[in-house]
Amino acid sequence: MTLTTNRRFLSTTAAKLILSAAVSAGALAVAGPALAQSAGHAQHDMSKPAHAAGKTSMPMHASMDEMQKKMKNMAMTGNQDMDFAMMMVGHHQGAIDMAQAQIEHGKDKQMISAAKKIIAAQKKEIAMFEAWMKKHPHPAK
Repeated sequence: MTLTTNRRFLSTTAAKLILSAAVSAGALAVAGPALAQSAGHAQHDMSKPAHAAGKTSMPMHASMDEMQKKMKNMAMTGNQDMDFAMMMVGHHQGAIDMAQAQIEHGKDKQMISAAKKIIAAQKKEIAMFEAWMKKHPHPAK
């Protein structure tokens, strides 16, 4: 290798290293807060009532547990669009179940009103996803 070739090689290698470091730093800057938030949520065991929670919180936890169980055990098709629609139906049904628990056990009129609005909105979105899935059938793997 000549001196000029060596300089080009070193210059290209240095540029790649700098670019790689910049990309890594950017990814860490973006992912860092999410990772910290995720780590913070890891200590919350949603399968058990909170310390101050009474029996009225049990339906809320039961609805969350059921939603998570259904979504975790859902057979994926390998089709991103279909899998998204299926998962969103389960997710929205979980929101409906939680809102229903709020209506049945909540005391605050504003929270009960919000729960009713959530149920109406989530039912519309579920209907949209189900209509899309019916138009785009895809066999499960």
